[in-house]
Amino acid sequence: MKKISLLVFLLILCTSFSSCMMAGQLLNGTALTEYAIVYSDEDLDYSLRAAEYIQAQIKDRTGIQLPIQEDSSVTAKYEIVVGQTEREVSQLLDEDTQGTDFALLAHGNQIGLEGDYFVIAAAAHYFIETYIPGQVFQTAVPTTATVCQPIVKDPNNFILLIGDGMGPNQTKLFEEMDSKNVEYSDGESLFYGYLFPYSGFSRTDNAFGTVTDSAAGGTALSTGYKTRNGYVGKDKTGVDIPSLTEMALLQGKSTAVMSTETPTGATPASFSAHTTSRENRTGIAAGQAVLAQKGCVIRCEYNVYDSEGIENNVEKAVTETLEQVSANEKGFFLMYEEAHIDKHSHNRDKTNTFRAVTRFNQAIGRFMEFAFYHPDTMVIITADHETGKLLPNNSGGYSYNSGDHSGADVPVFAYGKGADCFDGKTYENAQIAKTIAKFWGLDTFGDPTGQPALF
Repeated sequence: MKKISLLVFLLILCTSFSSCMMAGQLLNGTALTEYAIVYSDEDLDYSLRAAEYIQAQIKDRTGIQLPIQEDSSVTAKYEIVVGQTEREVSQLLDEDTQGTDFALLAHGNQIGLEGDYFVIAAAAHYFIETYIPGQVFQTAVPTTATVCQPIVKDPNNFILLIGDGMGPNQTKLFEEMDSKNVEYSDGESLFYGYLFPYSGFSRTDNAFGTVTDSAAGGTALSTGYKTRNGYVGKDKTGVDIPSLTEMALLQGKSTAVMSTETPTGATPASFSAHTTSRENRTGIAAGQAVLAQKGCVIRCEYNVYDSEGIENNVEKAVTETLEQVSANEKGFFLMYEEAHIDKHSHNRDKTNTFRAVTRFNQAIGRFMEFAFYHPDTMVIITADHETGKLLPNNSGGYSYNSGDHSGADVPVFAYGKGADCFDGKTYENAQIAKTIAKFWGLDTFGDPTGQPALF
């Protein structure tokens, strides 16, 4: 009799424990174990990766492995719906989100998350941090559509993205190229920088007030010094000056220099070497070898345009490099260059310029996904100069008026906590480097005779 009573007692105890656990993992009043994750199979890979992130985070936080299924699958009883799908909650969740805003809605047995392009990653991170905060929770997604903004924290990681030769009009070719049925690698209809919350313009002239080349332009962005054309990592008198890459290493941060150009190209060289001639490939390679020995990742030369090539080369390299540098708890500095906007603009080849811009977009999308999942990340997009003097024409499109660099101001787009200092201003390119360094507490970085950091 006592054995039976003990068995009954243990059964009741286990049942009660299980009930308590389920009661402690309630999402909109339903046990989390009842949900499936559904993603849009029309949103390229952004929604799939967001769904996978949600699945992995729930498993890490609760031990529960939720299934993932495509929009075309049979409807589950309870669903977390990621991206624009045919599910009922998606049809109701039709908010006019702008930039990096995203929207949430709970309707019936479905919870919907939506965000444009890579912004769905911000929605996924917000959902996890807000509604799956730990092992035990009872949370509820609003039953009225709610527009939210990404979570941001004090920046520890800094990503500087440079479109070589990318003036403001190179970023506006989407509508014109779409009307001509030019194929490109993704389904986007705008340059991703226009989704960023802050934007301004940068003046790119060299130390002598004339049109810069990529070496001087890159050096201004890497050192805070305007210099002589052809000089890499040196001031206008030929003296070596420290780069953001070198200063980040001294701070204990991880670093990376990436480009679709060869490693010894002018822009990657500006972040990793010191020479009075951009043509000194041997000297540049030697300087890069020294940085590599100190742990700097140098990954370059990804000149592919087809979707498979971009995915397996450019996006793969970006993802692997981010995984490598983000392992450092002190953070990282990474420079990535899309070099071929400049090269095609020199040739007045608008179609391939556009393809280079869209390839840059693919990299930006991957970097921004990382930034949303790691909210202590700042991302800045700019250019070293404009190439080709691309201007509006009488046909509603754009035409090249030169095969050379121009002195046009170039766009700056910024994302992250504190990035509002870049907003609504036109400033010298050297101030961008000074501002990044100031976030690291380096108030005296860069040319003391030039313009100061932006905050």
